Amino acid sequence: MTDTQPVSKVPAVVGIDVGGTKSLGLVLDSSGEVVLQEKWPTPKGATEIVDTLAGLTKELVERVADTHHIRGVGVGIAGLVDNEGRLRRAPNLIGSDEFAVRDLLEPVVAMPVFVDNDANCAARAELHVGVAREVSHALLITLGTGIGGALVVNGQIDRGAAGMAGEPGHMMVDPQGPRCVCGQIGCWERYASGAGLAHLARLAAESGALASVVEEVGSVAAIRGEHVTRSARLGDSDAAAVLETFARWVAIGMANCCALLDPELIVVGGGLVRDWDLFGERVVAHLDDVLVASEHRPQIRVRAATAGEAAGALGAAFLAAAETGVVR
Repeated sequence: MTDTQPVSKVPAVVGIDVGGTKSLGLVLDSSGEVVLQEKWPTPKGATEIVDTLAGLTKELVERVADTHHIRGVGVGIAGLVDNEGRLRRAPNLIGSDEFAVRDLLEPVVAMPVFVDNDANCAARAELHVGVAREVSHALLITLGTGIGGALVVNGQIDRGAAGMAGEPGHMMVDPQGPRCVCGQIGCWERYASGAGLAHLARLAAESGALASVVEEVGSVAAIRGEHVTRSARLGDSDAAAVLETFARWVAIGMANCCALLDPELIVVGGGLVRDWDLFGERVVAHLDDVLVASEHRPQIRVRAATAGEAAGALGAAFLAAAETGVVR
């Protein structure tokens, strides 16, 4: 009779990115390779989100149980996340303020859980496999429904004193501006996010511009950012003008961040990066125009993110992998 030797399982971690509508989970092994991915809908409410995180983790663990040993779970989630893994404020996740993600999830999954802001997680992915590799000082800006951010200082994510650094979307850029979902007035993301692009387009339409877009969607109130970018691709001059205004607002916020942080690289991620070819060059031009003493500074590179749509989950996995020693 032949003795059967036990199969050595590969160390791995789970990474999950909690989005407003869907949660993407993946398994990352000790070689830094993604083994599998799975998407689940994101529910409303803290209790329901914990159930989703637990269920998604369980499914991923079970699917690789024969070959991999999962040592921890990383979670990336939008909002203010403190050093104890608590989601303190989440304007875009209803019912999730003061949500103790780590403390609620760890007992359920029976392994270490590490939680960070989703933009910090995306920045980790860019540092490991994206455009920010071998960069010491960088700023990640995510342009989506809102604006997220992350700071890279000396090659590491800088989370600040309480873990809440990197929220540039809520810098006030216009004290007379519209109210933001966070409750403040004139936040940068009201002008330079997907929702901000829609806001600028509606203002233009109310002044008589974008007639073809209004006709297409039925009303000024129905205009969204994607209507502007699609029309711009079709050669609509009004849409191009709105994107020009949008690009300047993006640059204004970037310039404020650069004046404070002095990065060598700005990485632009989020859903709007798919249209970077439409407005990216104008952002760079406006940044050079509005950044203080730009003519005396080294050129700040501005690049679209390259880690892909799974960047948040991948970065969450790299967080867990670093904390558990699975990947250095």
